[in-house]
Amino acid sequence: MNREFIKNVILAKQYERDAFLSLLSPTIAQHVQVIEKEVKGMIFDLAKEWALDVSSAVNDAEKEKTGETDGEKKVKKVTID
Repeated sequence: MNREFIKNVILAKQYERDAFLSLLSPTIAQHVQVIEKEVKGMIFDLAKEWALDVSSAVNDAEKEKTGETDGEKKVKKVTID
């Protein structure tokens, strides 16, 4: 997508949010803003935990692929004829 279009969509959503908050009483608007901050924080925390889970799953898959388990390396006996 065009960067300018994305900027305009973000700006339009900010105007929409501001218009919604202006319809509310100041005390309720403050509560909505607090709730908004908390939800953003929860989404950030969820994304961080998800990223950690994905990275640990990738690491586990790589260890299985190479035959390592929890830092232990397996030694295979090789016979040369």
